[in-house]
Formats: sequence, C-alpha cells, structure tokens
Amino acid sequence: MRSRNRQLALLAVPLLAACSDTTGPTRLVSITPATQSVVLETGPTGKLLHTSVTLTNTSAFPVTMAPCGIALEKKISGFFALASDGPSPPWFTVWLPICVWSAEAVAILATPLPPGQSVSVPVIVPVTQPGPFQFDGSPGEYRVHLVLTTQILNDFRIVPHDLSVSDSFSVLPQ
Repeated sequence: MRSRNRQLALLAVPLLAACSDTTGPTRLVSITPATQSVVLETGPTGKLLHTSVTLTNTSAFPVTMAPCGIALEKKISGFFALASDGPSPPWFTVWLPICVWSAEAVAILATPLPPGQSVSVPVIVPVTQPGPFQFDGSPGEYRVHLVLTTQILNDFRIVPHDLSVSDSFSVLPQ
C-alpha cells in the first residue's frame, strides 16, 4: 500500500505543476509582496530593506516553509547571453540569510500551512558591501524566493523554484 501511495505522490506533483492553455503552470502557492515599491529604511546598524510577503497556500496539500529558506533575487539586465530560459532578463540571488531565527519565528514558519490559509513572512535584509550574496541596496526589480515543501500522501516534496517565488517589487532610489 505504501508503494502505491508513493507512486500516486510521484504522479501528483507533476500534475499539480502542469500547464494548461489559459493559466500556465498551476501555482501551489501565491507569494505576494506587501507593497509594489519599497524605500530602504535607516536603522541603528545602517540601511536595510524592510518589507514582507504574504504566503498563501493555494493547493489542496499542506505547505511548509524551511525556517531559513528565504532568498532575495534581483532581475539583472544585460546578461541575456547567460540566460537559457528565453528572452527575459534572468534573476540572480543577491542575498541569503545568516540563519538566526527566533524560536517563535521557527515555530510559526515550520508549522504546515493548511490549504487556503495565509501567513506573513518578514523580509529584513541589511545593506552590506557588494559581494556574493550580499544586498548592496541598489534600486531595481526584486523578488523573494521561499524554500517550500509540500506533503502529498505521506511523501514530502520540494516545491520547484519557479513556483516558490514572489511577484516582483521595486526597490526605489534614495
């Protein structure tokens, strides 16, 4: 019986992410920025991006966010030759967190999100010196990637990257 459940789960994920003529990939989740444009804030330790995204489970299965599973990506123009997925500019990861979540945040985010439910996910990114995975605060178009898993018939699956990114938002010049 367990083998049959596993086979059904393996079939379910591709079907959930299948394309239709009118909708494109079926989204397991919706990730919506709190605002379409953000101005950097000045805090005690310097400038930072302070916003949030709303994660809504639009699937029929529970979805769980990895406690440190967040990244900030920026759309970079001028690198079309490096992109293999069509004519639009590619997205690059510009920030990954150092994982220092509070016990309360881990409890909230590590709890499976039932179908139809939403949760606000804080996005607080310090401006740092340019470097790999360092947010330099430059204006542009950004999005948030969340590392998500879903449970289908006792099997856990990672939600594909393209189905676990937010709608884009702009960081405005100061």
